[in-house]
Amino acid sequence: MVEKIELHGHELEFLKNNGKAVIEIDLGEVTDECYLIDVFSVDQTDYVALISSDSNEIYIFYYEDSFENDEIDLKVVDDEEELEEVFHLFTHYWDDESIDNLVEDYNTDIESFEHDEESLDE
Repeated sequence: MVEKIELHGHELEFLKNNGKAVIEIDLGEVTDECYLIDVFSVDQTDYVALISSDSNEIYIFYYEDSFENDEIDLKVVDDEEELEEVFHLFTHYWDDESIDNLVEDYNTDIESFEHDEESLDE
């Protein structure tokens, strides 16, 4: 369910994604496995927030969904001021406790899935 709020003169929409996803992002020389936190918009520009499953670093990208190709396009937010503002607005909705709970849910789901796979292999 999408939640709309106004904050600091911006129109925000959170919870635009349905469900969870594990996404591998290419960081040049390495890749990072990330959990989807949220697809959200600030003043009708869509962003995606991901958290690294290893380092808990949060990444924010521009988000475009191409339904015709079943692809998700993530683009780097190059403007430092925009990134800081978007991250600031994001953290008003997603606080540390909420993110920690989400990561715990992902880890529990993954452990359960791995346990179920091991049971099938036996």
